[in-house]
Amino acid sequence: MTLTEYREGIPMSIPELARKANVDDQTIRNAESGQRVSARVARAIADALSDALGRTVNYRDIDGLNVRV
Repeated sequence: MTLTEYREGIPMSIPELARKANVDDQTIRNAESGQRVSARVARAIADALSDALGRTVNYRDIDGLNVRV
């Protein structure tokens, strides 16, 4: 699943995910559009999704997430 699919399936808005991941809204938009994000940001996004879903989501499981390592 892509980041957008995870987020919309919860459902969660971009600002809500950004707040829970402690990142800027634009960072979520960038990640959803395939722009590179740091591993720290990718982990924060995955952790926020995990909390919302009640199960573990690893950032490597998010299709299309372009992580700068």
